[in-house]
Amino acid sequence: MRVTNNMMSMTMYSSMVKSNAAYYETASKMATGNRLLRPSDDPLAARSIQDLQHQEAMVNTYMNSLDTMEATFMAADSYLTQMNSVCDRITEIAVLIGSGTASPEEREAYAAELEQLNEALALQVNGTSPTGYYMFGGNVTDQPPLVEVTDSVTGETTWEYQGDTGSRPVPVAEGITIDTALSPFADLFGSGDDIFNVLDDTVEVLRDPNATPEEVSQASQDLLDATEEFQNALNQSLAELGGKMNMVDDMQLSHTDNLMFNQQLQGQLGDLDYAQASIDLSESMVALQAVQKTYIDISQMNLFQMM
Repeated sequence: MRVTNNMMSMTMYSSMVKSNAAYYETASKMATGNRLLRPSDDPLAARSIQDLQHQEAMVNTYMNSLDTMEATFMAADSYLTQMNSVCDRITEIAVLIGSGTASPEEREAYAAELEQLNEALALQVNGTSPTGYYMFGGNVTDQPPLVEVTDSVTGETTWEYQGDTGSRPVPVAEGITIDTALSPFADLFGSGDDIFNVLDDTVEVLRDPNATPEEVSQASQDLLDATEEFQNALNQSLAELGGKMNMVDDMQLSHTDNLMFNQQLQGQLGDLDYAQASIDLSESMVALQAVQKTYIDISQMNLFQMM
């Protein structure tokens, strides 16, 4: 086979293009820090990285849910703790009025304070989460769970609970959910002996100049009973909430560890070995320069120099 000038030039040019491509590919990898510039560089590693990235995205979704949940539970814990403090003061007043020694002026002062405490307690029961929904109405989150309703016939105003006792499970890991619905007071309403309606009744008795000592004493006892029942529900809810908050903490810690391990695996599969890349880059440069010099030398040779 006769080797022509053109064939030699094309062969050297092709070698120079390949050497140039190898050099710039290694340089691009060093610039990005990625061993894989395209899936075809290592299909198996590329697929593994894709799977790991999918897992990472799922874990990040769980983490976002847990962060929102943590903020909501902390807000709920704060509201419930404040309610406990209000109930402690209501209990103190109930004991004082039950002693039967309060003057008419003192009874009026107690009545005014109980009104304020009732309003404060209602605001806390209708507390909202950091994202703006009502927290203590179960699955009813778009309206206050506790409302005052006025009878159109008698004009009498009573407190009613308009939430439910449903659950609202939120996934926090594969196959694991945490119920975010809170309805600690749903079972206290319906008979009229809940703390809110009893507070109103107590205020009415304290402001009645004709109320007998027996009626005042009974109002005191009814208020003590209603407050105790409400606080029992509070404390049970606080205990359940504490368990959920511990679970949130555990899941956040577990996911954080998983994310770190996931990222380490991605790094092992996709990060560039700079030491080896530097060697490859130097070798590519030497090869490129050698091909370029040979190509130039051959292109400048005449027929007699080749013989």
